[in-house]
Amino acid sequence: MQAAAISRAVNAPAARPAPSRANRGVPKRCVRTIIARGVPSVSTSPGSAPIETGAVLSPTLVDNPAEYADRKVKLVAIVPGNGAKSFLPFPPGLPQYGAGPDWMEVMGHMAMRLTWVDPGFSMDVFAHDAPMEDIKASARDADVFVCVDIQDKALASDLASALSGVATGAALGCCDVLEAETRVVYQPVTQLRRMEAKLVPWGQANKDLRLMEQVTGLFDRKNHLDLLFLHLLLVDASGVRVPAVDINQDLNLGNVWCIASNCNKQLLECYKNDRCKLSLDCIDACGLNDQVCTYTCIRSYQNDQFQLLARCMLHKHNCLGNDAVRPELPEVLPMTHFRGEPLTHDVAEAIMQGHYGEGEGKKPYSWLAVAGQNPAYDHFPCQYQIWYRGKAKGSFWYNPVFKVQTLDGKEVWRRSDYRCKRGDTPGTFFFSFMDNGVTSLEYWRIVDAADDLSWSLYYYAGAAKVAGQAYIGAVLATKDGKWPGEEHLERIEKSLWEGCGVKLWEMCEVDNCNCGGAPLDPYHAPVMMPSLLDSTDTVLP
Repeated sequence: MQAAAISRAVNAPAARPAPSRANRGVPKRCVRTIIARGVPSVSTSPGSAPIETGAVLSPTLVDNPAEYADRKVKLVAIVPGNGAKSFLPFPPGLPQYGAGPDWMEVMGHMAMRLTWVDPGFSMDVFAHDAPMEDIKASARDADVFVCVDIQDKALASDLASALSGVATGAALGCCDVLEAETRVVYQPVTQLRRMEAKLVPWGQANKDLRLMEQVTGLFDRKNHLDLLFLHLLLVDASGVRVPAVDINQDLNLGNVWCIASNCNKQLLECYKNDRCKLSLDCIDACGLNDQVCTYTCIRSYQNDQFQLLARCMLHKHNCLGNDAVRPELPEVLPMTHFRGEPLTHDVAEAIMQGHYGEGEGKKPYSWLAVAGQNPAYDHFPCQYQIWYRGKAKGSFWYNPVFKVQTLDGKEVWRRSDYRCKRGDTPGTFFFSFMDNGVTSLEYWRIVDAADDLSWSLYYYAGAAKVAGQAYIGAVLATKDGKWPGEEHLERIEKSLWEGCGVKLWEMCEVDNCNCGGAPLDPYHAPVMMPSLLDSTDTVLP
C-alpha cells in the first residue's frame, strides 16, 4: 500500500512526516551548553560604517532558547578542517563569493539549526585535526556521531576508537575504516546484518539498513535541507522521537483500517485509473524527503482520482495520524520602518503588491523570485509572485505562478491561490490554501525591502497538518528575477542572517532564463492600491 507516499506527495512544493514507538535508547538529560554557534556572515572593515538594514535582529540569535533547555540528545560531528570546502555552493549568480563555505561553517550552522528543530538537541563540531582527547571527551556522553569526508586511515582508526561508545552514527564520504563503524543502537551495518534483513524483511535489521541507505541518499543530494534531515533521522533512530521525520514511518494496522473503512471507494477508483496508479508508483520510487520528485510525479500524471483519494485519507479522516505544527524557531520579526517611517499594514500590503499594475514601469506581477532558502520549492523555475487586494473588504490574495518539468520533458505552468490575512503586527500575514485535497497554513513576514522596491526579502513558516509536513524558508525577489546590484548585496546578506538566521549559501538560485508565456491572470478581480513606485518621497502617494 502506498498510502505513506500519498502523504508525502499531497503537499509537495505546490505550496510548499505516524504513530509513536518505544524508545530504543534512554536519552541523557542535563543542562546543555552551546558549542557550535552560528556567526554573522557579513562584517565590515575596521573604521567603516555599519551596514544599515530594515531587518530586525532575531531574538533567537540574541538569546538562544537551547541554552535553557534540558538536553534530549547530543551529537558529535567530525569534519575536514583547514578551510576545506563543503559541497554546498554559493549561488552561481554571485561568482564573487567563491566556491562555497567550508565544512566547519556548514556543520556549525547545522548545529544551530538542530536547536531550532528542538532546543534539546545539541551538536559539538570538531575539525579533523582537533585534539583527539577533546573529541573523546565530547563522545563520552554523545548519542549520535557523524563523520564527513575523513579519508586518512590512521586518523579514521583513532576516530573509530574515540567514538566506540557512541550508540548510533554514520560515516559519510569516508574511508572504509570509518564506514564500517556506521551503526544504529550499537548494531553495525555488516554483511551478516544484510543477510538477516533479506531473510527477515519485517525485522529490525531491514529497518536499520533502510535507514542508513536513506541517510546516505540524503547526503548524496548535496543540499543543506537534506543535510539537516539526515541528522534528524539519526537522532530519531537513536531513540529520541523527532516528529519532523514521522512521515518516514511504516503504516500500522490502524492506518490501514482507517483507509479501508473510510476511503475504500476512492482507493478502488484510483487503482482502476492508470494515471492514478502511475502517480502512486512514481511517488513510491522517490527518495525520502525528495519533494521535487514527488511533485513532479503528481504533475506528470495529473488526475482527479488521486486528489479525491488524498482528500479522503488526509483531509477528511487523517488516516495516517499526522499532526504537523508550524515551526516557531527561529523567531523572525518583520521590518518596523520603511522609507524612514513606521511600517503600517497598508504600506506592508503595498510592498507586497510591489511592481504589479498598469502603466509605465509596472508589471503584470508583483515580484519575480531570485533565490529561496528551501531547495524543495526553489528548484522550480520562473516563480512569479502576484499579491493584490480583492473586492471584498479586508481581502488580500497571493497567486504564485511557476514552472514544472514533467517526466516526459514537457514544461507546464502551475498556479496556486492563497487567501491572506493580516497579522496583528504590520508586515506579518497568515496564508491559507488547499492543494491536492490538503490545507496548508503559513505565516509570512516582510523582513526587509529596498526603499525603491528594487528588491524585497520575505520569510515564511508553514505546516500541512494532516500531510505531516512543516517547513520554513526565505525568499528574495526583484522586479526581473535578477540579483540586485553589488551595492545591495551586503545589506541583503546581513538581513538574511540577522533577520532570518539564514546563510547566503543556503539560498537556492531560481532559474529565470525562459519565463515567457506565464499565465499571470489573477484568480480574483484585483483592487489596486496606490503604488509605492509612483513616489519615493512619501510612503504612499
